[in-house]
Amino acid sequence: MLRMKNPTWPKVFAYVGLVVFGLVLAFYSTAVATAGVAGRALGTDRNGDTLTVGSAVLIAGIAVAAVFAFLAAANARNLMRRG
Repeated sequence: MLRMKNPTWPKVFAYVGLVVFGLVLAFYSTAVATAGVAGRALGTDRNGDTLTVGSAVLIAGIAVAAVFAFLAAANARNLMRRG
């Protein structure tokens, strides 16, 4: 348990990588939602399921990016205070 609370620079960079992953996920969700709008307009997605999935993925991507950005900033701050 003590190792998890020990901030290191590789952890900070791993968190930054996960922030990028969350932003890519949020960007990808706009394509899914756009496909949902097109599917609704063309009549291939009558219930709007694709648009709903796109919205859910957008929220998840932003949440992932926010959580890991906080963790990266907190660890980087602790490392800079020490060194």
